[in-house]
Amino acid sequence: MTQLRERWEGVSLPGDYLLEKWMGGDDAGGFFETARSADGRRAVVKLVRESAADGAVRLALWERTRAVRHPNLRELLDCGRAEAGGESVVYAVFESADDTLAAALGRSPLAEAEAREVLAAVLGALACLRVKRLAHPALDPDQVVAVGEQIKLSTDALHDVPADTPYTDQVRAFWYKISPCTAARSADILAQALGGEATTGPAGNAAPVVSPPMVAPASDSPSAPPKRFPKWILVGAAGVVLVILGLNLRRAPEAAVPPARTPSSVATVAPAVSNASPAEESSPKPAVKPTVKQAVKPARGAKAMWRVIAFTYLSRDAAARKVDQVNQGHPDYAATVFEPKDKKGWYLVALGGFMIREDAVRLQKKARSEGLARDVYIHNYVE
Repeated sequence: MTQLRERWEGVSLPGDYLLEKWMGGDDAGGFFETARSADGRRAVVKLVRESAADGAVRLALWERTRAVRHPNLRELLDCGRAEAGGESVVYAVFESADDTLAAALGRSPLAEAEAREVLAAVLGALACLRVKRLAHPALDPDQVVAVGEQIKLSTDALHDVPADTPYTDQVRAFWYKISPCTAARSADILAQALGGEATTGPAGNAAPVVSPPMVAPASDSPSAPPKRFPKWILVGAAGVVLVILGLNLRRAPEAAVPPARTPSSVATVAPAVSNASPAEESSPKPAVKPTVKQAVKPARGAKAMWRVIAFTYLSRDAAARKVDQVNQGHPDYAATVFEPKDKKGWYLVALGGFMIREDAVRLQKKARSEGLARDVYIHNYVE
């Protein structure tokens, strides 16, 4: 056990960030998991000894990083300086990740489509950093994470660089680590992504470096569901689809909540980030039988296949307690625990029941506009 862990585990930082669990590191710096916030989300704190680094410079970079927003960059929520036992540290608070690309690759190689999805996310993140004169020090699978449904690049160790610093070589090396394709096919895909000449392989026999195109942050359209959970951390089978379809056809569609007033305006922000790794709720509330104020009948001929998901948990008990909490304050949402067949070990807090897509979109807008959860999304659990 490091001295950093011994001294800081269990300490509460300014901003009420309780360092609950040591996640790894050394005496110079490390990561801690924080206590759950009021909205049920967890965060990760990076702690760095000022004696082991230029604290003022590191803190200034974190302040710059905190102001950067992009759907494919891991969000830095807060940062500051703290002291305990005569030792000073600087710290940064990041949204918690559900998985890493390195861990996913350890389970199985990516399919070509999945690898291209990761590449596009990384290019978007790097293009945003380039505009801000920031760069990533180590582009490898450990630094690519899944936060809810979104693929993101870590931001805990960014550094300052001159304007328009190219990063093509870094991307090329990363791409050949994750691509499941042949060298020729990988070169073609990379060339398409960068908008330049194809590279011949990972060994460096490449055409002249080109500057990657700038990628603008994606907007969060209220009429479209958020990007689905990264496929590289899911396990599914065609047979599951048939089982779900059979069960769905044998049961009557569940009642859904009536449509709500559409917000007058929606800001252009990063795509919704589904709930980060949840933990056990500390004070369970008594269950309340959900009620539905008004049912919405699916249109004739339409299949009720869509779900509205507000929260994701790794524990059924935690999900059940969240359902009780939601139904206490919003009984009209008729929240239930839903276990998707293609996400073993995941417990989702679903609003209403299976419904057609139009009803699901309306309910999603209602939940968002009423502030029920930060990242409500819809998903077709049959197709």
